[in-house]
Amino acid sequence: MDTQLKKGILELIILKHLRDKDCYAYELNKIINKVIEINESTSYAILKKMINKGYCDFYMLDSDGNYPARKYYKITDLGREELTKNIKAWEEFQSNINDLLK
Repeated sequence: MDTQLKKGILELIILKHLRDKDCYAYELNKIINKVIEINESTSYAILKKMINKGYCDFYMLDSDGNYPARKYYKITDLGREELTKNIKAWEEFQSNINDLLK
């Protein structure tokens, strides 16, 4: 799969999951790897880029004492707007591809 296309899809998937609930990076990575194989460094790089764009933010949450605090990512209002826009674009793209394959 083309690298740029894959990154765009990963950003869409991450935003969708962050809309549903706040997640830490390892949790997001496990969800994504069910469909698209990526390594942790890729998901961290995409999350960093998304923070820089203002699509998501993070906060630290203390664990029960057995583990260090985890960094949880959450979607921002701008991220919600971007997600809505990208879902529409994805649906249009998918429809166009399906039409071409008929």
